[in-house]
Amino acid sequence: MVMKMLVIFVLGMNHWTCTGFPVYDYDPASLKEALSASVAKVNSQSLSPYLFRAFRSSIKRVNSLDEDSLTMDLEFRIQETTCRRESEADPATCDFQRGYHVPVAVCRSTVRMSAERVQDVWVRCHWSSSSGSSSSEEQNALEGIEVPMKKDTSWIV
Repeated sequence: MVMKMLVIFVLGMNHWTCTGFPVYDYDPASLKEALSASVAKVNSQSLSPYLFRAFRSSIKRVNSLDEDSLTMDLEFRIQETTCRRESEADPATCDFQRGYHVPVAVCRSTVRMSAERVQDVWVRCHWSSSSGSSSSEEQNALEGIEVPMKKDTSWIV
């Protein structure tokens, strides 16, 4: 009797390991494009004189809308770089500013893609409490980025 129950249990476990939720096999290039579009949104809305660059990014969710469209929810951290906004440099090529008081923000974005191209980007960021920022100059830079800039976007910092 114990042997029968063990066999049934093992066969049942085999069945459960085969079932599950479908997983979207996203192209890493799509993820990179979604992250780049999210950082570009931050940089287009920021009042900081410096460009921001992302680090420690992760994908939180992928929702398939139809066979050709999806949304990606990302989480990433941003930090000011040494490149000034007017340089129009690619933030990915810029060095991070150094120092103890360089602020770091945690951002979440939702990127809608169709045919593996970015269609819409929504970003929310908040300043990390571990940034240690205390000078009035740095606080003014932070206050500048916290103001929503455009009414037609979902930009919230």
